[in-house]
Amino acid sequence: MSAPNPFLYLQRHADENPHGVFIHTPTQTITNADAVVNVKKIAYELRRLGVAPGDIVALDLPDQLSIMFTEAVYHEGGISTVIPDGATVDPRVGVRWLFTNRGTAAPNDATAVLVDAPFLQRIEQNPYGIRASEHTIDTLRIVFSSGTTGTPKAIALGRRMEMLMDAALPQWFQGSPYLSLMDTGTVAGIGEFFLSMKAGQPFLSAGGANPETLIRMIDKHQVRTLKGSPAQVVAIIDELERQGRTLPSVQSAMVAGTVMPPQAAERARRVFEGCLVLTSYGSTEAGGATIRPYESDDPFDVGHVQPGSTIEIVDEAGELVAPGEVGVIRHRSPGMAEGYLGNPEATAEVFRDGWFYPGDRGFFREDGGLTLAGRDSEVLNAGGVKFDPNLLDHAALDHPGVTDAASFTYTSGSGLAQVGLALVASDDVDPKAVVADLRATFGAAAPALVARVDSIPRSRTGKPLRRELAERFGQ
Repeated sequence: MSAPNPFLYLQRHADENPHGVFIHTPTQTITNADAVVNVKKIAYELRRLGVAPGDIVALDLPDQLSIMFTEAVYHEGGISTVIPDGATVDPRVGVRWLFTNRGTAAPNDATAVLVDAPFLQRIEQNPYGIRASEHTIDTLRIVFSSGTTGTPKAIALGRRMEMLMDAALPQWFQGSPYLSLMDTGTVAGIGEFFLSMKAGQPFLSAGGANPETLIRMIDKHQVRTLKGSPAQVVAIIDELERQGRTLPSVQSAMVAGTVMPPQAAERARRVFEGCLVLTSYGSTEAGGATIRPYESDDPFDVGHVQPGSTIEIVDEAGELVAPGEVGVIRHRSPGMAEGYLGNPEATAEVFRDGWFYPGDRGFFREDGGLTLAGRDSEVLNAGGVKFDPNLLDHAALDHPGVTDAASFTYTSGSGLAQVGLALVASDDVDPKAVVADLRATFGAAAPALVARVDSIPRSRTGKPLRRELAERFGQ
């Protein structure tokens, strides 16, 4: 017996609890019954345009609208995806459609459809009596790897992932109401939405709202659990401190995507009045691997391996290394992907013998916890001195007035590889003083170029886009 069309979960909740909440956004609340009507109207338009069962449909839309289109794609038996901004999609992925409100060019031979005001008005006039496709849906979503150091790669989330989520459902909403700051273009964001949809729980959609709006949303719904990247959580902390207020309803804050500085965790505990700050380590390809309370002074301590996951530290030949010895991290989990969609070459590089190799290095401590020791693809090389850029970033954040930082390498006019540093800082911060502090610790790896920026470019999961900074300032 084939698995049901995911749209039918929404239909069932609408039948059983029509006035129940499907989604809360910063500006509106949509009930189950209204969601079904809206989704069916969109599905009618997709069918009229020629979207067929099995088609891969890319969505370049505001998050709340993207959610409704995702449900409509399910209704029609298609596969949805959200392509990262500026990403080049391998034609072997086979994207057939792009629905965009920004006029973004369609990848390869896909058909682009502009979702403008007339399009939305036409949808409002559509009938909604159509039946959902009976086409078997094996892929729930196509997501993309972070792409911080190269081209994002497509990953198909299948029904095996749904079975794991089913097992998690009884425990998942114990900390609700919860708010995920990750949009549904990420595996974390779409996973949170899918769990809410299956359980019939209201989904709180951050939808790219600004920190001030998010604070009002957290307050209104008395959010108890907050999930997001360190940069997203810190943006809310900054706004709370600016307003001189706290959010006592938040009892736990889960950060993921990249390493969070200890001082940010301490600020979180202040503005959320003693909340439990948790950090996790994992990947889009293999899911969550470790978790720990943010009590260690070492931001690279990512805690202990979660049940169901297996992590090993090996040498270049794939042999296990001794505890305390730095080596290559490999991860295996029940829900891990089997490879990259349409890209056997990239698959062969990191999926080997049932393991996923995320490109990170680390070691197991005596207490069994995992400490990260850098990412192979992110290691910076300044005149032969190799180092983990996260260490430099965190050291810069220790300087008073610096609120965000990301290091990168560039080639100087003399052809030498040198280190640059992008800073988000107050006007009274002296970049020369920052460099002097860093030189005392990092020597030749201290930045030779400092650029003030309004914000650090980051991936959807919060990782700094160092390559983009190098291209921007390396001239």
